[in-house]
Amino acid sequence: MHRIGITGGIGSGKTTVSDYFKSLYSIPIIDADEISKQLIEPNGDAYDDVINLLGPDIILNTGELDRKLIRSKIFQTPTLRTSLEQIIHPKVKDAISEKTNNITASYCIIVIPLLIESNMQSTVDRILLIQTDKKLQISRVSVRDKCTHDHVEAIMNTQLSTTEKLIYADDIIVNNGSKESLISQIEQLHKKYLALST
Repeated sequence: MHRIGITGGIGSGKTTVSDYFKSLYSIPIIDADEISKQLIEPNGDAYDDVINLLGPDIILNTGELDRKLIRSKIFQTPTLRTSLEQIIHPKVKDAISEKTNNITASYCIIVIPLLIESNMQSTVDRILLIQTDKKLQISRVSVRDKCTHDHVEAIMNTQLSTTEKLIYADDIIVNNGSKESLISQIEQLHKKYLALST
């Protein structure tokens, strides 16, 4: 079974692409962000470690962790972000490995937004980069997250640029145009991945 890793900048359309692979071809999807969220839930494997790192003020009245405050803390202090990644990333890798071992499909999609930045290339067989115009990314995220363009650009500046990611990409989807264009590209890649898996 081939493991296809989807990555791309914020607002590039990673979820949209993976959703189409699932809805059109019933391809199994593993989402690293979802795994990360589960890890910091009250019974999650990383819950206590994250509190010890970032402090008890990140605990909400419900017992859940305040993800918005976590993002704010690690955004302001890069060393905290690195320490948090050292807690989360190995556990995400282990969870991905366990999930892929139980898949019987020809290939699966693993969505890892920071696949290259977090040096998780070994978890996939191919890297599919979702490439999007920067202005479009900023527009999408500012509407989706109800934040300023400056805030989105600040987040983008913490990630590798598309040009830097292109060096690692095996396949590319350009997500600047219509739904039809996107689906056409996905269809071609689906055929390619089926051929590779056989």
